[in-house]
Amino acid sequence: MSINTLEGVRPLNVVALGWALSLALVALFLVSLVVALLFPGLGASHALVGLFSAAPLDSSRVWIEGVIFSVVFGWITAGVFGTVYNRLIER
Repeated sequence: MSINTLEGVRPLNVVALGWALSLALVALFLVSLVVALLFPGLGASHALVGLFSAAPLDSSRVWIEGVIFSVVFGWITAGVFGTVYNRLIER
């Protein structure tokens, strides 16, 4: 397959990408939060949790904000990435 040939290349389904990224980010957030709660000395998990919520780790607010913002960021990423990718393969 030549680099200039786009046979078989199909556009991304932005809705499917949005769900996939949202669920992946929620899963990563939940794993990071559980690790941060179990091992409070690990800074990496705290940093990842901090990307999605500024609430204290021992509050219920961190769980709610983290899941909501994971979904929001997943859909924003899917919208931007999917749109740019689909435009680029049209050319």
